[in-house]
Amino acid sequence: MLKFFKYFKGIKIRPSYVYFAHTDTTIPVDKSFLNDVRAVTKIVLYFAALRLKHIFVSSPKNGAIAFVPHNPGPWYNIWQASRLAGFETVSDPSKADYVFIFDDATISEPGRYKFSAPMINADITDISKKHVADVFETVFGYSLSIDPTTHKGPAVQKSDENGLHDGQVVNCPLAPEDVKAGQVYQRLIDSTFSGQTSEDWRIIYAFGEIAVVYHKHKPLDDRFGTHYLSVNVLDPVDVFSPEEIELIKIFCGRMQLDFGAIDIMRDKHDSKIYIVDVNKTCMPVMCLPLKEQIACQRKAGQALSRGLGIS
Repeated sequence: MLKFFKYFKGIKIRPSYVYFAHTDTTIPVDKSFLNDVRAVTKIVLYFAALRLKHIFVSSPKNGAIAFVPHNPGPWYNIWQASRLAGFETVSDPSKADYVFIFDDATISEPGRYKFSAPMINADITDISKKHVADVFETVFGYSLSIDPTTHKGPAVQKSDENGLHDGQVVNCPLAPEDVKAGQVYQRLIDSTFSGQTSEDWRIIYAFGEIAVVYHKHKPLDDRFGTHYLSVNVLDPVDVFSPEEIELIKIFCGRMQLDFGAIDIMRDKHDSKIYIVDVNKTCMPVMCLPLKEQIACQRKAGQALSRGLGIS
């Protein structure tokens, strides 16, 4: 348990907020945050018990994995999935069988890291909203982006940077001087199928596999946030057609995503799906019960193993 505290290096905890230095992110201390803290505590205790069990009962090892430039905390998918898949974490990349490039930056320098061991997520260097929308249009053949000066009706304005959750609805067309730098403008996807919530899916993707699909319901007045009213776990075939599944996999390949998460919405008017976000350092959906959370991460770990050629 003492090793757990190393994950708080560079984190400033204040009564009203928590600041994460390496991602330059500030998270308010509210009810949602406190619920996440409780969920993470349960996860840490689970893995501590699992580690204690392995002292007495041998467990299979799939090799050693190192994380560069940052070491993920227990609140990240890869931390949980890699452990459940039997990977040992090492700090020295030269002693690792695999190196996971855990870089929270929206834009990364191509070819920045060079290691002799196989690297995971080494080639995904741009997860900006604009790039995601451009790749999406190339693969799917229809657009998420709009021109705010000519589009008529509501649209979404949000930061081009990843992970800010600052989307807001604006009415278009906008005067050129009202178009904000550093923002992207996209179609407002109407996923309010129940009329009471906004729905979307978060997918855990690993090496050509859709490992997990989280079906999330959000309040209409907080559709761009991370507050979920309910979440259930589905199989890909329950929500996507075979053609959509294939296009999702092609999209992830074009993004050069090896392991991560993507957010998808379906518009109730045209029935098409839209990929709105890509995350290479993704977190789990914390509001799930622990048993279901572990089951999802185990699936992700199994997909990770298969992708690395481990049976």
